[in-house]
Amino acid sequence: DNSLDIYTNDIGCVVITNDKGELEGFNVMVGGGMGRTHNKETTFARAADHMGFVPKDQIMEVMKAIVAAQRDHGNRDVRANARMKYLVHTLGIDNFKRLVESYLGFEIQPWRAMADWKYSDWMGWWEQGDGKLFYGQHVDNGRVKDEGDFRLKSALRAIVDKYNTHMIMSPTQSIIFRDVDPKDKDGIDKILADHGIKPIEEIDPNARLAMACPALPLCGLAQTEAERIMPSYIERMRALLDRMDLPGEEILMRMTGCPNGCARPYMAELAFVGDGANTYQVWLGGSPVLTRTAYPYMAKMKNDDLEKTMEPILAMFVEQRGEFEAFGDFTHRVGAEAIEKYSAAYAPGSVFA
Repeated sequence: DNSLDIYTNDIGCVVITNDKGELEGFNVMVGGGMGRTHNKETTFARAADHMGFVPKDQIMEVMKAIVAAQRDHGNRDVRANARMKYLVHTLGIDNFKRLVESYLGFEIQPWRAMADWKYSDWMGWWEQGDGKLFYGQHVDNGRVKDEGDFRLKSALRAIVDKYNTHMIMSPTQSIIFRDVDPKDKDGIDKILADHGIKPIEEIDPNARLAMACPALPLCGLAQTEAERIMPSYIERMRALLDRMDLPGEEILMRMTGCPNGCARPYMAELAFVGDGANTYQVWLGGSPVLTRTAYPYMAKMKNDDLEKTMEPILAMFVEQRGEFEAFGDFTHRVGAEAIEKYSAAYAPGSVFA
């Protein structure tokens, strides 16, 4: 389960167990990171590389060696290139692995085979494994608020006051109640309903998948809107998907108000990255299970041009997708040049249902 976007980290550790469920060690990846700067090609988003498998009794020594390699060889002259991802990119994963091994005095084992990655947001009710439950409460772009009949902030307070539940944040800005006694489930559902909170089944899947940074007016780096405008983008995309006979299609979308990547847009199937007043870069081709970066498709898309931009891309998707092929996998497979060529020849409305 890659619900925490593990490939975006400097170091990622994947638990590896034996057939009895006992910990054997970790698959270790290195060199991920999202931050970049517009029009500065020496900065870029990067997904982590697989370095190898580390037995459980060696993991701390390997962590120390990775940090030491970055300490001694990372870029200290140019701050924009100081992250470990640039060192891994410059050396290549094989040379970086050898560098780490030089600190260790032993070789790192090959990456262990794993089950295919999947993605779950863990919203709704789930069994916790110890007789208790946990509940994932979707929060649009992480904003806990009371607004009209929608009173999420008050609902959370009421649940904690009555049931003394513990809350944790999910990797996608939502909230998880853990250690819930099964007898309290109906009461929690009633509090949420009484406060105008829709059950998870009524939330658009694309809203559940989406994420945006706070941007304006809270962030001094923001070039344009993100959190406040993302709900309208989700609604507009859903309307366009419905018009193009893709009513159940799920697309992982993310938005940021600047290129720093706080909402991890470069991993999304479709991303909008602010590059001016009411304009966005459009990024395509990220993985639905968050294992690769997207590519920049367009700069300076005006807010009003969302449908005009996305309609030909979705039309090509309708006509040329493989069976069960996700949007991000399709746009990754065909590439930007083919999409640009198709879009240039596309007649609006020609592929509507």
